[in-house]
Amino acid sequence: MKLSFTSKIKFVILLNILLVAGTGFLFSNSDNDDETASLHITTETVLPASFAGTQPNIIQDSAHGLSVFYEKLMMIRNMKNTEKPVVRIVHIGDSHVRSHEFTPAFNSRLIEIFGNAATGFIDGYKSSGIVEENGLHGIICHCIGINGATSKNFTNEKYTDAITGLNPDLIIVSLGTNEGLGRYDSLYHYGMMENLFSLLKSSCPNAAILYTTPPGTFKTTYSRARKRRNRKVISVTENKNTKHIASTIVQFAADHNAACWDLFNITGGEQYSCKNWQNGNYYQKDKLHFVIGGYALQGNLLYEALIAGYNEHVFDNYE
Repeated sequence: MKLSFTSKIKFVILLNILLVAGTGFLFSNSDNDDETASLHITTETVLPASFAGTQPNIIQDSAHGLSVFYEKLMMIRNMKNTEKPVVRIVHIGDSHVRSHEFTPAFNSRLIEIFGNAATGFIDGYKSSGIVEENGLHGIICHCIGINGATSKNFTNEKYTDAITGLNPDLIIVSLGTNEGLGRYDSLYHYGMMENLFSLLKSSCPNAAILYTTPPGTFKTTYSRARKRRNRKVISVTENKNTKHIASTIVQFAADHNAACWDLFNITGGEQYSCKNWQNGNYYQKDKLHFVIGGYALQGNLLYEALIAGYNEHVFDNYE
């Protein structure tokens, strides 16, 4: 059947409309792909190849508790966004955090990518761990560490007020080592975590919370003596409580829809974690604390896990 001249004109017009629409769709998808690619961050694997029995270095976050935090990072990363935020992180914990070596390690990596919103840096053990904002957009990371701390220490109003005053977008909770130095009670530990979690959520309702499990450490048994200087070391053995502590923290985070970075099992778990850290010469003499290189590795591993979660969020929501 031959088409009339009028029908031919209509057909050509319709074809052109479809072609223009299709081209626009292709350009739109291309723009989205380019934007997604620009938001993506490339990282390298920093977990030593010599570490045995490792697990993937990822954050467990099935409830997407870190989504709002990742969105703020994206606002900094997105070139089209003219109003870029300050993203505030507060890292709380025991002597591993108090060393002021763990936190600066991952913070320095984050500010390379997202910019530095702080005046100066956390500079050594004698510094407060709190830095001032410089008025620019980017990352600002504080740390509050207490030697010998457990979750109970941070339920003190002094510390909850300090955390609240820093207006965090993300609170990283790195506790657990000291809970296992004596007889470990998982129910008591869980209860203390519950108390701290309730206080943090009520005082910082908009902050995401990320729990970390402690690395494998050793436990020193001393002889009994009235004076500390007279005590003698009887034995230094792997602290088997760490396995139960890590399990409690992972379970607590899952029960409360919070994110968890299971450093203990990522670096080898019950069978290998202590051996891995020891073989790499990452411990201090007490085999409880770490040398600078050990804390730097932990900080770099946390950075890698955070960026892996960020990249996954970008692809899941914007690809």
